[in-house]
Amino acid sequence: MLLSLLVALVPAAWPAPDATLHAPQLPSTPAHKIRVFVDAGHGAPDNEGNHGCSCQAEQDHTLRVAQHLAFVLAATGRFEVKLSRTTDFPRYQARIAAAEAWRADVIISLHSDARGEAHGFPGADGGTCWRNPDAPGIAVLWNDEGPAFSAREKLGRAVGTRLREAGFPAYSGIDYGDLYRHDDHEPSGWIDTRPMKKRVYFLRASAIPTVIIETHHALDVLEVARWEELATVDAFAFAVGAAVLDDQGVVK
Repeated sequence: MLLSLLVALVPAAWPAPDATLHAPQLPSTPAHKIRVFVDAGHGAPDNEGNHGCSCQAEQDHTLRVAQHLAFVLAATGRFEVKLSRTTDFPRYQARIAAAEAWRADVIISLHSDARGEAHGFPGADGGTCWRNPDAPGIAVLWNDEGPAFSAREKLGRAVGTRLREAGFPAYSGIDYGDLYRHDDHEPSGWIDTRPMKKRVYFLRASAIPTVIIETHHALDVLEVARWEELATVDAFAFAVGAAVLDDQGVVK
């Protein structure tokens, strides 16, 4: 309730996307359904992810958005969708194995960022929550190694482009430092080019084209509130669906 009131009172840093403007026009009887493995990031043993401006756990945000994304994609009739987790807490190795056994065409992994220097304030449970409103926006991550690089790059660029078209601004990357290299073509795109032992396992563990979407900045009160809106998760889902169709060369 508090976050909703803040959105009503404070001018938005970015407009709530209008899903009706960006929904792809999809035939109802496709010859082939694209298999999308949707990973709700974190939610692994002892791995909740970050904690945001209301002390919310990243694993809860990613599961909620993943479930909505899966519902919307399946409802279009163009996709088969498998979730990496629901009520269980599988390890990342098991998730990759499940995607490969299912023969997924693409893997979309959802996360959020906790960026920059933040200031603390008392949380509802008596603990300390953290806020920083200075680093909003989405980021799309992929890995640059091996023969699968071009497929990852194509998917990452398609996802970033469609999300920006739907009204999601690209994160500047100011706090990434040497973590990732900025893509030359897609403003929201970031490539993991670090030494192998430091790279994100999930991005490099499979030959299936895989991207991580950092949906927003979890320490930003306004962005967190936007992601509680149905219009936002709808627009996100439609944009990701359109990007996968672009990536797979499907004529809409």
